[in-house]
Amino acid sequence: MVATTMHVARIGPNAIIQTIAALRESYAPEELPALLAGDAAGYLSELPHAMIPESDFHDLVRLLVARMGGERAGEILYRSGERTADYVRANRIPAPIRTVLGLLPAPISLRLLLLAISKHAWTFVGSGVFRFGLGRAPSVSIGRPDDQRAADISGALCRYYSGAFTQMLRRVVSQRIDLRETACQSHGGDACVYQIVL
Repeated sequence: MVATTMHVARIGPNAIIQTIAALRESYAPEELPALLAGDAAGYLSELPHAMIPESDFHDLVRLLVARMGGERAGEILYRSGERTADYVRANRIPAPIRTVLGLLPAPISLRLLLLAISKHAWTFVGSGVFRFGLGRAPSVSIGRPDDQRAADISGALCRYYSGAFTQMLRRVVSQRIDLRETACQSHGGDACVYQIVL
């Protein structure tokens, strides 16, 4: 008998750290234990500090959708995405690089930033696939395998990534940037696709 090792997709801890922070922004401290009752309650006293199985984040999102409904959970996750982008910008992009990207024409800055993001995409997409396109209709997309067990929360996850990409691109490339979702896996698309409007 041959033993097989199953690969566990991992992502950075900020997905959980910033979601808890977004909850703390919106709810009183005494409300959070009931909201996160169960396994997630531990995040109120101890947050992850290393790479985590992406399923941990998906379980938290699933809990929030069940407790709050998809719309409210989406609002929290959008804010979590914004906070994640702010953290990455401040702690992972050196200040001189941020300055240079801010001075370059937006299309050039966008190209350089998306190339850099693609090299580190494994830290936030887990089992998903990150792609980007440039030219007249630049875009970013995240697709997940058909058998991905997060299919039931793909709409909420979409809000997280939308918040993260919008905040990062506006803070680094241009405040005028807008993201428009043109496809979503929660509505039958092959990937969540965001058109970047410069």
